[in-house]
Amino acid sequence: MESKNTPYKGYDFSPLEVFEWIKHGTFEYILAKNWLTTTDFETFKTTFEERFLQNFIQVKSLISNKLDEGNISFVLLIVSLYEAFLAVGVCEEYALQYTEESVCWPIFPFMQEGTEKMPDNAENPFKSLVLSSKTREKEYFGDSFDFERPIDDEFGYVLRIKKCLFHETLKILHRVELQNIVCRIDLGWIKGIKPYKVRPVTFTSGNICQMWFMREEKL
Repeated sequence: MESKNTPYKGYDFSPLEVFEWIKHGTFEYILAKNWLTTTDFETFKTTFEERFLQNFIQVKSLISNKLDEGNISFVLLIVSLYEAFLAVGVCEEYALQYTEESVCWPIFPFMQEGTEKMPDNAENPFKSLVLSSKTREKEYFGDSFDFERPIDDEFGYVLRIKKCLFHETLKILHRVELQNIVCRIDLGWIKGIKPYKVRPVTFTSGNICQMWFMREEKL
């Protein structure tokens, strides 16, 4: 029988599967919002695919395995959506807003709901959370990210990401201004574990990304 402290399996998908799922939801969301006319939407989709291919060629050298391909594809989704919005005449402010909203909002409810179930299914919620984090380091992100843990005990867990493949991809594409959108995808699961976690810095504002998990005892 599986231990109650094993990582929650609600997100047991490969990065490529997650990318395809988010991409599908993104275009459904954009179409439903009626931000673009029918003609502009068709041009938008064609432009997106063209930009995605061009951007992929620029960062192909970063890909060492399927994990890298899926994680980079997620970044390319954001970059190419933004560039496609600009190409059909959407101003920069709204292009940023539409890109973030269409990528993040469709997936947030699933992420939050799945994460909230973890404490209910775990004998030790904090330990289960940490195990999930460590498992995803290896099975979802892989060696193209560099993780270190200055604190890792029963009371707290501090995770530092010293190298981020998402950030490296944005640097090559000269689109680091989109880092905020890449990072905000995490807000879906952050809401599910907010009593346990603080994220004081990301590559948007510093040279590393930090996640602080702190155990809180029930009164």
